Amino acid sequence: MPPLTDLSPQDRAIIHEVRGRGALRKRLLDMGVIPGAEIAVVRVAPLGDPVEYLVKGYHLSLRRDEAAQIMVHTVTIGTGGKTDQNETLPGSARRWPGWLTRRRNGR
Repeated sequence: MPPLTDLSPQDRAIIHEVRGRGALRKRLLDMGVIPGAEIAVVRVAPLGDPVEYLVKGYHLSLRRDEAAQIMVHTVTIGTGGKTDQNETLPGSARRWPGWLTRRRNGR
């Protein structure tokens, strides 16, 4: 089983095991990173750390050393698509609300 860090953007997987000890493991489990849950890689920071994941309908950013404690079974690789909440996984063409696009482009 590969760790969560082996996935690329838009890959999906099922969480198999959460390793680690003490506070880190408890924190991950409390945030919904539990065995059997589906998790998807949304995007990676420019320097590779942290990585944003979509788990149980919310976005979660984890450092690579934290994500290495999560073992997964890969479901789909690079297919992207829709999530359960009809939210498009970001890729090269992320959709921003009009008001935010105008503000970001200085209009």
